[in-house]
Amino acid sequence: SVAIQGDTIASGSDDKTVRIWNATSGVEQYVLKGHSDRINSVAIQGDTIVSQSRNETCYWNARTGEALDADEAEASITPGKKTLVNVENETHVKLSGGIGFTTDYHITRSARQGSVYVIGDDKGMVHILHVQGVETES
Repeated sequence: SVAIQGDTIASGSDDKTVRIWNATSGVEQYVLKGHSDRINSVAIQGDTIVSQSRNETCYWNARTGEALDADEAEASITPGKKTLVNVENETHVKLSGGIGFTTDYHITRSARQGSVYVIGDDKGMVHILHVQGVETES
């Protein structure tokens, strides 16, 4: 699962970790461990990252990577909100003007904020695409 807000990307994985990335540089900033099962969804609100697995929800400080308890987090969002990214044939992101992105693996999660697209595939890769001057097709 992937989410983006501002310059922060959060990705949740089958390896039971949440990773925080810098959207501009693509550099991984933190690996967050605390789930006992694979991560199904992540969301970002302000400085809080919310991650969900089958049987638990965890809260994290996006700036420090520290675990938070639910009271500290004061989060009121539901992870898993879909964003509009046009995926074709499970491996291709289609943008207007014939521009696109293809991976060898099935695209399992995607998020978009403005011109930044974050694509997660079933190989565990997180692809960060910076696209200028292109609108998505509906």
